[in-house]
Amino acid sequence: MINNSNKVQLSGYTVSVMMSQTIGGRYRIIQQIGKGGFAVTFIAEDTQRPGNPQCVIKQFKPIATDEKTLQAGKTLFVQEAQTLEQLGNHDQIPRLLAHFEENQEFYLVQEFIEGHDLNEEMLPGKPLSEAFVVQLLQDILEVLAFVHQQGVIHCDIKPSNIRRRLSDGKIVLIDFGAVNQISTQVVNSQGETTFTLAIGTRGYMPSEQANGNPKFSSDIYALGIICIQALTGIHPDSQEGGELTTYPADTTYPTTGEIIWRDRAQVSPQLANILDKMVCYDFRERYYSANEALQAIKELSSTSPLKKALIGVGIATSVALLIAFFYQFYKLREPKHNINFLSYENSQYDIKIKYAEGWIKQEQGDFFGEVAEFFPTDKNLSHSCPLEMAIRINDLPKKLLSLEEYKNLAVKKIKNNNPSTHITDESSPTTTLSNFRAYKLIYTRQDGKCHLRVMETGTVRHNKAYYITYTAESSQYSNFLPIAEKMINSFQILKND
Repeated sequence: MINNSNKVQLSGYTVSVMMSQTIGGRYRIIQQIGKGGFAVTFIAEDTQRPGNPQCVIKQFKPIATDEKTLQAGKTLFVQEAQTLEQLGNHDQIPRLLAHFEENQEFYLVQEFIEGHDLNEEMLPGKPLSEAFVVQLLQDILEVLAFVHQQGVIHCDIKPSNIRRRLSDGKIVLIDFGAVNQISTQVVNSQGETTFTLAIGTRGYMPSEQANGNPKFSSDIYALGIICIQALTGIHPDSQEGGELTTYPADTTYPTTGEIIWRDRAQVSPQLANILDKMVCYDFRERYYSANEALQAIKELSSTSPLKKALIGVGIATSVALLIAFFYQFYKLREPKHNINFLSYENSQYDIKIKYAEGWIKQEQGDFFGEVAEFFPTDKNLSHSCPLEMAIRINDLPKKLLSLEEYKNLAVKKIKNNNPSTHITDESSPTTTLSNFRAYKLIYTRQDGKCHLRVMETGTVRHNKAYYITYTAESSQYSNFLPIAEKMINSFQILKND
């Protein structure tokens, strides 16, 4: 367990959470895995079920806490929980396990889906084949068609909300955006309920949804954007994708708002026509619902050349499932998160840290500021890709830098070394390293054939920058994250001020 306290700042209010805290009388928080404008998502253990299985908990706090807004929020919360209960009858949508209110905050408890999201398959600058995209599109539409048939609009279709389940390779649709309305509503003096923000994600959200009026076809738009992203290797939002400064800024018709993308992909006119219809600026010109789009894709799949290609995808999928089996085999050999920790102390730099038993400690001297590295002894776990924790200490220039200034330098250095990287700044007022205020950056980098995810946590003390990096193959990043966070939380700067 991670035994530290965090207060997460979210758009003007603070949601207080405690790692290892038990909420709802049974759910013990393990780690935070995401946060949005008005919600935080955790992995937790259900202490009242045999084996303490993991589950996903989403915590909401209304933007306003007056009695009318709280009552309206509670009503909406119950309605959305009932909707999720109904949707969970589908095998490819997580089951709702529980919902409750505690300390004027609302909680949803859902089934944990072991696997990875589409961001792991859709790498920047690496277009996917048309056959793969068609199969992916059909798989997602089949689940989305069920959602639309229940009268529900997902409202936040994006790669991170589409998971590929490890056990069978199937697509699972998660994190329905409409639930976020619980936090964004306010009630005025006349008792009318309004929502303060549009629900959705920039780049995947069409204009009518941004204006607070989502349609079934809004989900179709988002899915079409995902497919274009897969075919081109280009992220739809330059602010999200870093290098993608020309999409969609100079790739839309100025008068119609339609996206120009065909010249950036190897795609048949038949599929391109379907995708163009899916992402029409005017929602009335799109497919009305997922079922209508699904029929178009099925007709496309029945054509001879593409059908042959899809047979190849079926073979590839079988191979992928075989790989998933061996991945699960190796996963059973991973070190458990409740293992013992050993102490490492460096008197030269006045630092101390605890590292996982069974990991190798390697001191680096003063090589590019690197003091020590820690990594698992079993090379099979990393599949020849780096999996390590590294401590680095750099002298600051004579002109002392603030934490914010050093963080900006760190971001610049990361981008210089990895021009195509996407950096997420997860720093908050409560981010600490050795109990000192710190920054936290998460980014990706390519190392040969290895697609790596890196978490860098750093602080500034005694005219020096102290920072720790956790590096792992993207597919293994979350598996070792609890160990990495324990190590980071144990880090101490022993030198007194």
